[in-house]
Amino acid sequence: MADFHVLKIGDNTIGGPMGSTTGLVVGSIFYDKHSIVSDPFAGEFDKSRAAELVDHVNKLSKRYGVQMAFDIIAASSKAMERFLEFVSARTSLPLLINATEAEVRIAGLEAAAKLGILNRSIYASLNEDTEDEELEVLGRHRPAAVMILASDVSNPTPEGTCEMIENYYHPMLKEIGVVAPIVDVGTMDPPSIGLNIRQIQAVRERFGYPVGCAFSNCFPQWTSVKKLGREWVNLSLATALAVCRAAGADYLHYGIVEKAAIAAHVSGTAEVFYGFAAKELDGHKLPESHPLWNMFKLSGEME
Repeated sequence: MADFHVLKIGDNTIGGPMGSTTGLVVGSIFYDKHSIVSDPFAGEFDKSRAAELVDHVNKLSKRYGVQMAFDIIAASSKAMERFLEFVSARTSLPLLINATEAEVRIAGLEAAAKLGILNRSIYASLNEDTEDEELEVLGRHRPAAVMILASDVSNPTPEGTCEMIENYYHPMLKEIGVVAPIVDVGTMDPPSIGLNIRQIQAVRERFGYPVGCAFSNCFPQWTSVKKLGREWVNLSLATALAVCRAAGADYLHYGIVEKAAIAAHVSGTAEVFYGFAAKELDGHKLPESHPLWNMFKLSGEME
């Protein structure tokens, strides 16, 4: 069993023994076809609605005591710069710099450096298409955390995930001086969440890295559940959140930011269980804002 690596991301902490901190619950904003975005390449969006979404997540995180983060997705460098500037000014929560194109991720990293928010930024992510220029920029601008996508489609077993980290990512991480990444084990479809559970356990045991997955995108593929209606899809999403956290996941991507209330409530409930055990059995001191206490203060309607 490896020693756990604990990462500080702004005012948040992830990793470590189960229950000693809450998982980092992440939702995407400005995602592909997000209704608040009018021009994805110019970075034009409805500022009023975006502000409401950001403020809502801020309140949920504080109300439940669950650590939450924004996954900032952009289609161009200009859009990434505009999105990061807007969201970072309205929240102190962690921000994922996420894009399909390497040049957009690089622009995000450079924008984060100019905005002075590298200490709460997560680079999402290094992958099999990572370019040398990305590593060079990461050497100059160090975010709070670097995420790696450890999803080997040719060997999706726990052993395959660990071998990919060792053989492919360790040399890359050594080159940029990152001791401990956040590992995204990758989710292919709903049944593969079962593989994720085993992969999460294996990564924690072998490396002690913070680890998790983004399971939200697989649910639209589950047509038989989708036909039942949104409520049933949300129940499946909640189940994925709970079982992945039970396996030790430190990083839990619930999907679009509009589902933040569901994610906060489910995660807050689970963290009560894990936090109480960590406090009573393992002697961990939990923060005053932990769900163990906040979940017993819930009253009234959310704004």
